[in-house]
Amino acid sequence: MPADVGTRERAAMCVELETPTFGRREQVATTLVAGLSVMLVMLDLTVVNVALDAINADFDVPLAGLQWVVNGYSLATAALLLTAGSLADRLGRRGVFLIGTVVFTVASVGCAFAPGVTWLIVARIVQGFGGALVMGTAVGLIAGVYEGADRRRRQSAIGTFSGMAATASAFGPLIGGVLVGVGGWRLVFVVNIPIGVVIIAGALAFVGRQRRREGSRLDLSGAALTVLALFLLNYGMLTGTDRGWNRPDVVAALVAAGLLLGALLVRQRRLGPNALLDLNLFRTPTFVGAITLGFISRLASLGLYPFLVLWVTGVIGGTPLEAGLAMLTISLPMAVVSLFSGLLARLAPARVLCCVGTVVIGAGLLGGSSVVGAADDWTAVLPFLVIMGIGSGVVMPQLVGLAVGVVPADRAGMASSLSNTFFPLGTSIGVAAYGAIMISTVAARVSDPDAVRDIVAGRVDGVRAELVARAREAFTAGLSSVLLVAGIVVLASAVAALLLIRDGDAVPSRVGDR
Repeated sequence: MPADVGTRERAAMCVELETPTFGRREQVATTLVAGLSVMLVMLDLTVVNVALDAINADFDVPLAGLQWVVNGYSLATAALLLTAGSLADRLGRRGVFLIGTVVFTVASVGCAFAPGVTWLIVARIVQGFGGALVMGTAVGLIAGVYEGADRRRRQSAIGTFSGMAATASAFGPLIGGVLVGVGGWRLVFVVNIPIGVVIIAGALAFVGRQRRREGSRLDLSGAALTVLALFLLNYGMLTGTDRGWNRPDVVAALVAAGLLLGALLVRQRRLGPNALLDLNLFRTPTFVGAITLGFISRLASLGLYPFLVLWVTGVIGGTPLEAGLAMLTISLPMAVVSLFSGLLARLAPARVLCCVGTVVIGAGLLGGSSVVGAADDWTAVLPFLVIMGIGSGVVMPQLVGLAVGVVPADRAGMASSLSNTFFPLGTSIGVAAYGAIMISTVAARVSDPDAVRDIVAGRVDGVRAELVARAREAFTAGLSSVLLVAGIVVLASAVAALLLIRDGDAVPSRVGDR
């Protein structure tokens, strides 16, 4: 079926049930409510990393358990993002947004009062599902209230929204360090509760209903295949890094994940316009480049955070606040540089900016790898963390618009959801892959399996006295290896940016742009 015919048929299936007109007050209020909600979701991607050592002290869990506290949230978010966009189209954006915020807030209560690590992990997974519904609808809410408005006003609103999200990422580690230092790790989740209530009240009071669509069915089996495949993939990677790759459950999980992903791809191709994922999007090189760079950027930043935090707090004896400051040296430069993304875009095309930015990130990673082993404290790697943040600030804003800027208007929501899906996946897979590198490096230097588990979990002082010095050296060697591998991967992605991102892939302006 020709693409234009398919587009017309999909447009014929879209029944406009509501055609509201929004004033300036509703536009500003919607932007602020959506921005605050994503700030909350983004904070929980970073603040928990700073609390890992305190969680470990309470529950005494292996590295895999700590990884699941981080990965359970990011994996659940990634697994549901694609479905969130389809739900919003059919049920209404405001309704799905409210459901997501309620789920996130209630799950935060479960995290705050978790009696054990299993409870905490389950609550984090539920939190991630709520976060996916929020992230999958927040930008759509803003776009909906500015539909048909002046393009500069709409872009300004999106910029405000992005700035709020970047601010949350920048100050999340520091906020986490302060909260853990003041009231323990549970306070990290307690603060979500009143903020969630404010967001719910604001959405009910100020965010109007927007038009919704119906006519094409929701691909429930595709959503189920996605969730199961990603869960099994992550389970196999995490369990394999901690307990060995030859375990029957690890092998079975990885094989099943591959089969489910294959089945998902076959089903999506057969469904055509009703597919959860339009595979034709991957025929556009710039789209592939955008999601690839988004994945690798998260892998090289948030995927590293748990190991940097464990190094600061568990190996060199730093406080949670110092761990937050260390993470801030990456995220704050990223937020500041992001503010000038519009100016940078006028100076150079996106492909050049993405290439330069990834080279800068890679340089920071390789530089950090060269000094982390001999550092007496975290300030030894501070310049390289700042360099990583600057490079991320150049790259990330460009990726926000690339994925949706090169697809037809009727696929923009799907493209946005797919692009967002790869962000938390980069974090999740990065944590698992770096964990494998860390364990293999430490195990090559320490023969005691129990000591290896303690070292990679940042419990260096918990090993036998005669092993403490070797344990510190082993952990820093592992962290150096992690930074080296991440640097090489990022530098390779710079080449991909030049080869895949093309100005000619951009589609004409959307209806309503002026």
